[in-house]
Amino acid sequence: MKKMPLQTELLISDDDESLANPPDIKYELSSTIGKLIQRATYTDLIIAAVMAIFFGSILIALFGELNNSNGFIDSLYFSFVTFTTLGYGDLTPVGFARFISVMLTLSGLLFTSLLIGKFASERQQAMLLLVHTSDCQRRIDAFCIELYKLNDELISAFDAQNIPLTQSILKTITSRFEASSNYIIFHANQSDLTGFGNDSVLMKFYHVLNLIQESCHTIQTHKQSFTDELIFNRSLALAKRSCSLISIMYKLHVRSLKSYGYTDGLLIKVKNNLLSKSFNFITPSFLASSYNNTRLFIYDKLEKITVTKEYNDNDSLLVGIRKIRTLMQERLREIIESHKTIINPKLLNEVYDLMPEGNKTSWGKGIHRSIASKLTISNRLAQSAIDTLIAQKKLPRYPRRGSKTK
Repeated sequence: MKKMPLQTELLISDDDESLANPPDIKYELSSTIGKLIQRATYTDLIIAAVMAIFFGSILIALFGELNNSNGFIDSLYFSFVTFTTLGYGDLTPVGFARFISVMLTLSGLLFTSLLIGKFASERQQAMLLLVHTSDCQRRIDAFCIELYKLNDELISAFDAQNIPLTQSILKTITSRFEASSNYIIFHANQSDLTGFGNDSVLMKFYHVLNLIQESCHTIQTHKQSFTDELIFNRSLALAKRSCSLISIMYKLHVRSLKSYGYTDGLLIKVKNNLLSKSFNFITPSFLASSYNNTRLFIYDKLEKITVTKEYNDNDSLLVGIRKIRTLMQERLREIIESHKTIINPKLLNEVYDLMPEGNKTSWGKGIHRSIASKLTISNRLAQSAIDTLIAQKKLPRYPRRGSKTK
């Protein structure tokens, strides 16, 4: 079966599907409603309460009726005491106002329970977050130490040209790498690992990823020392996986920096829209000038409010991760191009020395299997080497003049 060529750009491009379908999506620790409530800040709750009171009072004034009411102020007063479940009884709803009062009461109970819940759980949540962050840092640091040690052992085995040991260490690194990456991605999706005080240990892990891929690059670009295809395939797979992981983690860091409360998110969106939208009226010109001045004034005010909350693409952590990701992507391109030339001159010379003299009909069937067994390489690699020698017109080989054929 013909092997499909490696699609370089597809392998190096960011793995969007890993975020669109994050691991363990079916086993989320929080419900959708719970996540929506958790995202709400105190400011969001207060603004929602004020809006509910004003909206309720407007509906009562327009479509409802209150006994002993003297206008909108009484409707506003009634909405407030109903929302807070005080209910003095001096004003009573009539008709459609009864439905509005029920909705206001339910909204007030929900607001009170959410506010009390946030106050009550804030201290406990902070302590749990501290314990969880400390545990994550300890585990990731242990992964870093283990992977760093295995990487040193890999380089030592490769320099010593110990093929069995190199194969074994690559397999171990791949196994530990998968365990650590699954742990990090799971907690980044489920417990916002990238959002709370883990920047230093995560950067340490990314540097270890870079070292591991650099070792894979060394293996791929020094094929003259080895003729083992398994080593090349495992190092290529590890290089690809490490590059994919750094891209996934970069996007998770960006997502955590863009995690705003509802009010902050709305203000940031309005501010960005104000900057991009400007109207130039044909006549009269003073209207266009007044509008643009007002727009810029509001933009400046919102800029001061959101300056410490808005996502910053020049954040030092993101800049550091981008540098590592760019370096690893460029290195992966070199690894893939090198992997395409897995047949090296040393292997070709060894295959050539083992080939019998004479034309193809005298070789016999299964010559590539015999050579693969002697060189401890795969049958496919041996056949590819034979085909390469034929293409280079080095085969078939014939005895020299004056030499005796056995």
